[in-house]
Amino acid sequence: MKSNFISLKNKLHEVSIVEPNDLGFPLLTFFYRRINVYFKKMPFLFIIPASLVSAYLFYAIFGYLAVRLASILQYGF
Repeated sequence: MKSNFISLKNKLHEVSIVEPNDLGFPLLTFFYRRINVYFKKMPFLFIIPASLVSAYLFYAIFGYLAVRLASILQYGF
């Protein structure tokens, strides 16, 4: 019984080990690790304002075409 518990504990430890992310290019990996910290701590603090700003910029750049695209996508789905 004790050996089964130890082997189960070892297997759970193996599952919890996650290798660090490597993007293959050191500069990209550096920026990814720096930016990813903020998304792990408080994702909605960054995602919601970023989505609002990007939606406003999309509308400011494309104007009527953005509204038209949203209407087409609504009817399609």
